[in-house]
Amino acid sequence: MTQKTQHSQPIWNEVDLSQSFNQLSCSLKHPKTKEKKKVSKQRKIIPYTELDLTQLIGVNINQVPSYLCSSNESFKETIHDIRPKISQNHLEELRHVAILMYKMLLLEKLQTLWITYRKSGMGELQQPPSTKHVGLKIWSFEIRSRIKHVENANITDDEKCQLFVDHCQKKLNDQNEIYRNQLRCRTSRVMDYTSPMELTIEKFIKQGFLCQRIEYDCQISLVQYHYTDAVLKRQYLIENPNENQIQLFKRLCKLKYEEAITKYHFNSLKQCIPEHSTLNSIRNQLIGTSSVIDSIQDITVRKKSSKHYIEVAEQAKDDIMILARDTAEGQMRQYQKQYNMEMNQVWQHEKTLPLDQRLTSTMIHLMEKRLANIDARVEYIYKCKAQLFQIKIKIP
Repeated sequence: MTQKTQHSQPIWNEVDLSQSFNQLSCSLKHPKTKEKKKVSKQRKIIPYTELDLTQLIGVNINQVPSYLCSSNESFKETIHDIRPKISQNHLEELRHVAILMYKMLLLEKLQTLWITYRKSGMGELQQPPSTKHVGLKIWSFEIRSRIKHVENANITDDEKCQLFVDHCQKKLNDQNEIYRNQLRCRTSRVMDYTSPMELTIEKFIKQGFLCQRIEYDCQISLVQYHYTDAVLKRQYLIENPNENQIQLFKRLCKLKYEEAITKYHFNSLKQCIPEHSTLNSIRNQLIGTSSVIDSIQDITVRKKSSKHYIEVAEQAKDDIMILARDTAEGQMRQYQKQYNMEMNQVWQHEKTLPLDQRLTSTMIHLMEKRLANIDARVEYIYKCKAQLFQIKIKIP
């Protein structure tokens, strides 16, 4: 192997030298020839009014989830529980009904999300209690990014954002009505379509949609959290804080966010480790052992080796989780310490300032509310993650 490497090195040097010589020869023969610059073709901009719903909102509403695909046996098994002798054609008719039900469920969540986007943009979302009404209009990042994607331009104008959102909402409503009519038409043609069958399909769809429901509910709630945060920030600025007070507000919010992230991340790891161990145990039993162990002829030795293999694999994964938890705990304590120290320093420093340079009671109130909102937002995100993890564990 060493000899081969030693012999191949001069060959590669010769290739490199030959290529360099050819490049040099070309440059001598054609000194005025310049390399053509590649001009990137600009994407053709189509008015968003001519785009379909998927292109507008960035969600493929026609995509069929895996649990409703023909290759997945779960729907078939569910229907067989109430109709053991159902024909394949009849089963496929019911599958199409289920797909339409799923699409309508998805559209309902999307409609709620876009209604929330509009309320935020129009300043109609609920403001924090015991705060002044500022009528703040906040068009979510998702809306601005969608407009930028379809228009290829940064548009922050309220009217244009509203027109875009209204157009998308109309598309969502129209599509939902189309699916509703299609469902009505299909169910009228399905043989022996009974109420118990409809309820069974609806229950199956809702169960399969559970993860998406949590994700969309999270998105909807985050729009409200973001709006509340923006309102509290605006109200703080209305109080005419000086530059030091503005920077203090920013610094405390940043530290609070870091403290909250590490706190809830640690808590989630601490709660997930026992469940993760159980999940690993089940999965390892299902996966089996390595091909080397399977090739052992002696049954007793093979079983013993297989058991040991699974135990080692489970222990290794548990050790990784424990290490991650301990690391997260260290980070949490570090950021908690930083946050608490900063808060103590703030109040100590406030006592030394003249009265006209101190934070007003309104500023302190708004600061406390914004810090609490940051904590609540992060906590909610991790609650959603925990729910998704629980569902993942239950999925066979």
